[in-house]
Amino acid sequence: MRIDELDLKLIYILMDNSRLSISELAERLGVSRPTVKSRLEKLEREEIIQGYTIKLNPKLLRAHNVVALIVKTNEPDKMREFEEIIEINRFTSRKYLIKIAVESMEELRKVIEGAGFEVIEIMPILETVERKSPPKVKVPFKCDYCGKEIVGEPIVYKYRNRVYFFCCPTCFREFKKTRENIEKFKLKEEKEGSTHEGHSH
Repeated sequence: MRIDELDLKLIYILMDNSRLSISELAERLGVSRPTVKSRLEKLEREEIIQGYTIKLNPKLLRAHNVVALIVKTNEPDKMREFEEIIEINRFTSRKYLIKIAVESMEELRKVIEGAGFEVIEIMPILETVERKSPPKVKVPFKCDYCGKEIVGEPIVYKYRNRVYFFCCPTCFREFKKTRENIEKFKLKEEKEGSTHEGHSH
């Protein structure tokens, strides 16, 4: 996969909101609309971006109870026949950790009997915390504060609809400090400007 800093910034913005128009993406990246359009086409063509999707509330997607089971089976393909089985993870040739979403224990019993696996352990899932994973790619790009090449995972910061990358917490802190000083200076200039206008009348 050959992608550069601009591609990665574009991916981060789209991960946050894939409904943005090309004009909005161009504004946030500080580049022209044709540049964004050609980059998007390239990322789609190379199947780096494989589709744009919506995120539904998990409550709409799953039944009332989600249960994790450790099971043994000689017929793993049989599990795919049940839409209640929402996740299948294989440990060994016969041993699996699966998740089943059901409305009642009666439904669970029917799935277990129908799939014909041996249940080793059943655990109710009380809470699911979903974590967003950043793209794991090695892209040679530079810190937006010191200009040095970033080694490893960057610190990603979204400010005023733009995406910035930093190599370390120090650069990130200094960047924020600089932005705050610029904002203060602008406010001061605006105040002074309005005061001069008031005197001229």
